[in-house]
Amino acid sequence: MALAVEKRLQTAGYRMLGDDEHIDALLIDILRTKNARYLKTVPFLIYKHNPNTIAIRKKLERKEEELFDIILNFTARIFKELNIQKDIENFRKKLKGDCRKSGLEYVEFKEEFELQLRNDTKPNLLIDTQKIDEERNLQFALSVLFTKKEKQIIKQLQEDTSVSKTEYEYYSRKTKKKLKSIIILHDFALSISQKSPRVENEAKR
Repeated sequence: MALAVEKRLQTAGYRMLGDDEHIDALLIDILRTKNARYLKTVPFLIYKHNPNTIAIRKKLERKEEELFDIILNFTARIFKELNIQKDIENFRKKLKGDCRKSGLEYVEFKEEFELQLRNDTKPNLLIDTQKIDEERNLQFALSVLFTKKEKQIIKQLQEDTSVSKTEYEYYSRKTKKKLKSIIILHDFALSISQKSPRVENEAKR
């Protein structure tokens, strides 16, 4: 069972998109392994997928239920310390099992959770950085070709907001012509930009 759980965790990558029943079943299988390596994944899976912990507990045997209660308390404590706004059932439930006897260490669960949380947010940070770079490059290019007034009108068009009659006339007379020229020159500019000009001395040799 341990190998099957590990394979499913790798496939999930802590980012499973299955339905609630699949998540519940995975958590139950993890609990039944009693393997600390897999048990430490439970708080993050709860964070990502909001499983029905009450339904899960009903499907567990007594020892498994006690183990789950310990991990639920760990999870709720992690959420509280990291200011994550999620409710965990049984957080205030008096534990039937003893955490010390279980051999589980809260610190290890928290460290695993924080590691997976950092890994989970990296792609979003990368996307945000790319968006910032793209916006910066766009604004630079617009500043090279258009006046401040033209950039303002372009932004209004982009956001589909109305412009004044004067702005409309200004756009029709100047800005629209520049935009059309950019479209026409696209392929030409691309081919020219790939070439390097030769200075006069080199041309004479």
